Order: sequence, then structure tokens, then C-alpha cells
Amino acid sequence: MSTEKKEAPVDGAAVRATTQLAKNALQSDDKPEPPKRSSAELSADIVKNRDALAATLDAIEYKLNVPKQAKLAAADISNKIRVLRDENPVALAAGVGALAVAVGGAVFLVVRLLARR
Repeated sequence: MSTEKKEAPVDGAAVRATTQLAKNALQSDDKPEPPKRSSAELSADIVKNRDALAATLDAIEYKLNVPKQAKLAAADISNKIRVLRDENPVALAAGVGALAVAVGGAVFLVVRLLARR
């Protein structure tokens, strides 16, 4: 068994023709012309792109505006507490009591650790 590859014969004319086509394509300054569009279509595209850009910038501003995000989060929590107060005041009282115990315990532990030093 032979491991040599047998190459197909090369057609010199085909190689020259392909090379000439490639040279012509590289030397040609002919660029494909963009499709013709009316001024109304261009104006509509400009308006659409401007609206998309404005929406994107508004979304970025919304995400990066930390004080506004904090106010919205505080308002959301306030609304949830108000709904809980109206629907189940006992659960709200238990939650406030648990929070008071947790804060009191944390203060007690900090004062105790500082007093040992």
C-alpha cells in the first residue's frame, strides 16, 4: 500500500483565468451601489432610529440613576407595608416586633464586645 497522494492534473488555463478574475476584482474601483431609497423612506428610518436611540438612552439613565432607584425602592417597600397593614395587621406587628428584637440584639452584642476591650 502506498501512502502517497495522487494529485489531479492542473488545468493551466483554468488557473490563469481564475487569477485574472481575482486581479480584476482587486483592481476594480466599482463598488456595489446601495439600493435607491426615497427621501420619505430615509426620513422614516431616521425617525425610527432616533426614537430607538432615545429609548436606549432613557433605559441607561434609569438604570444608572441611583438616587431615583433608591426612591423607587423606598416607595415600593412603603406600598408593601401599607398593603400588609391593611390586609393583615397582626403579621405587620409581629414583623415589627421581630425587627426590634433583631436590632436590639445586635446593639447588645456590639456594646458587649466593645465593653470587653
